[in-house]
This record gives sequence, C-alpha cells and structure tokens, in this order.
Amino acid sequence: MAQEHWDKLIEEKIADAKKRGSRKRGWVKLDKGWLTSSINYRMELGEVAVFSKLIVMADEFGPVAGLISDNDFRAMPHDYLAHQAFCSLEVFEQTIQKGIVDDSIYENSHGIFLTHFDDYQFTEYDRQKPYRQRKKAKQEETDPDKFIKGSYGDKVKR
Repeated sequence: MAQEHWDKLIEEKIADAKKRGSRKRGWVKLDKGWLTSSINYRMELGEVAVFSKLIVMADEFGPVAGLISDNDFRAMPHDYLAHQAFCSLEVFEQTIQKGIVDDSIYENSHGIFLTHFDDYQFTEYDRQKPYRQRKKAKQEETDPDKFIKGSYGDKVKR
C-alpha cells in the first residue's frame, strides 16, 4: 500500500516537472526542529550526517524536489552518491536502509525519494502563498481600472 502511494506521488511530481521544468532554489532549510528530529535517535551520527546531505541532494539533483535522480528521472548509482556525500558506500547504504525501514526514504527505479522532503522544506512563504494567490485573483476580477497587460497596457484602460 505504501509503495503504491509513493510510486503515485513520484509519478505526479515527475509529470509536473516535465510540464514546468526544473526548480532549484540554491538553499535548503535545516531549522531548529532538525536538532530534535527523530532521525537523531534512529541513526548513528555518521548516518545523520549522510541524511542531511541527502536533503541537500534531494533539492540539487534531478528536476523533482525531494527525488535524487538524474535529469532523465533515473536512479543514480549509490557509489556515486556516496562519493558526493564524502562517505563510505557502507555508511551510505546503512543510511538508505534505515531510512527505508522507518519510511523516511523510498527508493525505486526513478531514484531515492525523501518522503517528508516537502515537510522539511515548507516555509512561511509556502504557507502564505495560497492566500496571496487568492487575493491577487480576486483583485484582478474586481478592479475595473486595472490596465490591460501587454506592451501598451499603460496606454489602454478597460
């Protein structure tokens, strides 16, 4: 059941990424909640370090946020990712296995997916975004003096 859920979610994210293109922010959020996260008592210190690097890789590698893959949505080799994380393949594999067991990592042919990546990276901006979009849409509908968009929009009124 969980496997079908994650597969469906990954396919939706891939379809969305194919429509809109890649999104990379250049930063990831590790706030004070990271200090008290359950990952700290479920993993050894080296594995926690690798997991934190996986969070960065999940934003940097591949066009889908949360999915560590190449640009063609294929899984990347573990030895390459271990090299990128500056750790041994053994520690990398242990981190992946522990993450799979506690459902924080899901892996399939598309790559390594951090199941709670969106939760880790949810910001105040993201929380407020739907409200701003609704307000903007409502304002565009009700403002009769709004200029028509285009190169001569400032010259023409409705």
